[in-house]
Amino acid sequence: MKHDNGKNYAPGAEGRAAGARAVTDTSRPSLRRNFSWTLAGNVVYAGCLWAILSLMTKLGTPDVVGRFNLGSIIATPIIMFANLQLRSVLATDAKNQYRLQDYVGVRLLVLPFAFLVVLAVAMLGYRSEQVLIIGLFACARCVESLSDLLYGYAQKNERLDLVARSLVIKGFVTLLGFGVTFAVTRHLGWAMVGLVIAWSIPLLFFDLPRARKIVAEHPLDRLWPRWKKGPIISLMRLSLPLGFVMLLLQMRHTVPRTVLEGNFGEGELGIFSALAYLVIVGDTIVQALSQSSLARLAVFYRQGDHRRFGRTVLNLVGFGLVMGAVGVLAAHFIGRQLLTVIYSSEYGAHHRLFVLIMAGGGLFYISSMLGSPATAMRAFGGQMAIQIVTVVLLTGLSLALIPGRGAYGAALVMLGGGAWTALGYGILVWRGYHRMSLGKPTQGDAG
Repeated sequence: MKHDNGKNYAPGAEGRAAGARAVTDTSRPSLRRNFSWTLAGNVVYAGCLWAILSLMTKLGTPDVVGRFNLGSIIATPIIMFANLQLRSVLATDAKNQYRLQDYVGVRLLVLPFAFLVVLAVAMLGYRSEQVLIIGLFACARCVESLSDLLYGYAQKNERLDLVARSLVIKGFVTLLGFGVTFAVTRHLGWAMVGLVIAWSIPLLFFDLPRARKIVAEHPLDRLWPRWKKGPIISLMRLSLPLGFVMLLLQMRHTVPRTVLEGNFGEGELGIFSALAYLVIVGDTIVQALSQSSLARLAVFYRQGDHRRFGRTVLNLVGFGLVMGAVGVLAAHFIGRQLLTVIYSSEYGAHHRLFVLIMAGGGLFYISSMLGSPATAMRAFGGQMAIQIVTVVLLTGLSLALIPGRGAYGAALVMLGGGAWTALGYGILVWRGYHRMSLGKPTQGDAG
């Protein structure tokens, strides 16, 4: 691959062969085992985060919970944008166009600027006590960002068991670091310091040592950053669209809820958000399978193996359809009872709204399943275009439907957005598959 300074930084045939062996070696865990590990890790970690939220609601005040969420709202989109989805780019780099040290170099180059942007936004718009929480949340996200990159390296080598173990460790140390500190001090600032320390523990004592073992098997890789102008600029150009995709994904969730709260207040928003949170239950499973298949899909695409690529995509979409159907049927037949048990009878009265929300969630499951093959094809520009249209569509639908229909309007917005993203990603993946089936070159951006 030619970079801006005219030098070729792609590895030679030996490096490419080593990269191919890393993801096709039959000694690697099977897709089913990778999925099982990923699901287990995500479920445990999500459960620990839910326990922390529950702890804050029981021991703190609504203001404390709101301030914690404010820290996330301000810090997370900026840090997520700065991540440039390098984890996915690294995991799907089946041709070894860049070395690990290039990805580390970009991550360490961009993160400090993102942190400073978070601080600037916080100091310009919020009080000092809020700035403290926002800044500590940004610190925690930066630590998480470094682990995230090492997850991508493990994922590329189909060692998702390491990612799952790290998530389990991270979940439990977060419960101890944040949860115990908050329970003892009842002070959110000290608890956030505990969160930064807790997220540093798996990075220093698990993620880095395990990454070193994988690096030992790949002589061309290094954990130290490499800041060569050619590969740095080229990699940032390649991954920048994915950074915008992540930013747009954040807006996809916030736009309808902002319009709903502005027109009907926090009560209506609370009911909608509580019901919509249950979509995450299925999304945990969907994301586990989607992430587990990413590296393998990248190899199939690089090799031009359209049969195995297409078969894997069909299996993913079929699984997403089943998950969506199960969610809608459960909401229809036992939605009232389920909501009453989980929340209260006040929420159970909205079981019809719950059916609409789960239907929209089911469509987003399908688009999530199609996201992995789209990323494996490195169709980054196409994904950004889809998400731009999604945000514009959701904004228009929100302004048209929510003021007159409230939470039901927000559910219809979710349904419309889900239908478009599933269609858009379906077209994007079909285009890439069609090129493969015709035997056309698969290099470059398929989008």
